[in-house]
Amino acid sequence: MKLSCESIPPLFRIFLGLALLAALPATAPAADSEAVARIKKIGGLVFPTVGEEGGWKVEFHLSGRALSDEGLAQVAALENIVRLNLRDTQVTSAGLLHLKGLTKLERLHLERTRVDDEGFVHLAGLANLEYLNLYGTKITDKALAHLGGLKKLRQLYVWQTGVTDEGVARLAKALPELRIVRGVDLSKIVAVKPPPPRPSEPLKWMVFTEGVPPRSVPGSGTEIHFLNNMPIKVKVYWVEYGGGLKLYGELEPGGKRIQNTFSQASWLITDGNEKPLGYFRTTQKVGKAVIPK
Repeated sequence: MKLSCESIPPLFRIFLGLALLAALPATAPAADSEAVARIKKIGGLVFPTVGEEGGWKVEFHLSGRALSDEGLAQVAALENIVRLNLRDTQVTSAGLLHLKGLTKLERLHLERTRVDDEGFVHLAGLANLEYLNLYGTKITDKALAHLGGLKKLRQLYVWQTGVTDEGVARLAKALPELRIVRGVDLSKIVAVKPPPPRPSEPLKWMVFTEGVPPRSVPGSGTEIHFLNNMPIKVKVYWVEYGGGLKLYGELEPGGKRIQNTFSQASWLITDGNEKPLGYFRTTQKVGKAVIPK
């Protein structure tokens, strides 16, 4: 859903338009602009890379974790992706077929996805790949066998997978400059007391009268706990890194919501007609966001 233009102050409308334009480099071809728009529509974040002409960094966080193999086909339509973060998405080995043509890819995050051995033949041609994270996936030595030709690969994470000492040794022999990280064997770790609850703090309610909420900035993971003390139903929007707005939910009077977020994120509250009321700004602590009466 989007905010109604009639209910948004003129200055805010101008800011949103400039934010959308700023998300793309001035030299982006029309085809790239269309591909970027499609990726954002399915919850992705797209940034031009610094110092690499025409290169892109694509990430999926929070709202993008529902990404499927079908959505990954939309991602692959953007040429010159050099960094791709699919961590915690619903991508499977069948979706790896769509990555086959991303020959400029240098960094690929697949940790905690649903991939297994079957799709790794499609990664064998990614000759520029330097970093690959497979932590928490179902791969075995069969997947590692497809990586031996990736001569630029320098970091590989296979913690909590099905790889063996023998499979790792074979890959290390084929790629002597590769650093393979297997983590630790959790079954051999003595149980310790759970960490104490994370510190929390009340977040300041910033009344929205003029100007615009600041953009969110990528930070460390935390939580924000909403409580609606208003007598009306309200809507909760995340202010995206590019300045756009993403609806995350609605709160009835007295309603509560616990939301994963990042520090330095802005959360805008509107009424049921999407008229801005105020916003909160998160910190590294768990934030208590009480929407006042």
